Amino acid sequence: MLVFGEIVAIKGHQAKLRLPQDDNYETDWFFIPQMCTVGDKSHNVYEIGTLVGAVTTENFDDGCIIGALYNDEDICVTEDKNIKQIVFSDGSFITYDKTSHNFSMEIKSGVNIKSPTTSIDGNLSVTGNITSTGQVADAKGSMQSMRDIYNGHTHGNGNNGANTSGPNEGMN
Repeated sequence: MLVFGEIVAIKGHQAKLRLPQDDNYETDWFFIPQMCTVGDKSHNVYEIGTLVGAVTTENFDDGCIIGALYNDEDICVTEDKNIKQIVFSDGSFITYDKTSHNFSMEIKSGVNIKSPTTSIDGNLSVTGNITSTGQVADAKGSMQSMRDIYNGHTHGNGNNGANTSGPNEGMN
């Protein structure tokens, strides 16, 4: 049987629902489905208060949530069928626009990537600083060590053997 209810309790990957159509009856623990559970694993558990649809037995003692539903209070983030978006409660979001082929995200605190190699096939534009937490920014040295060498160097073979001045313009 198909029912609609509000999540009132969460335990692991299970939830209890309050069913307004059945005098606010509280169900037993229903399963919360995931995208994948064997080999690859996913984790997406609804918040308490989420309106969901579920399939259940007649006495509501066994069931499975089939998905979250929008309502008058919790409205859809976009009505554009070409936008795929996740908006988090802290205001962070991830968006893909199938029309413009643009992927964008705004994360409130930071993004951490740990990988032996990271490749970018295209231009890289940065509006902030680029820093290295280690001593080496690339295989040859840090950007600061390159600035120190470039900005401070002189030539000893000019001016009758005297050193010339440093570069006209330093690396910033």
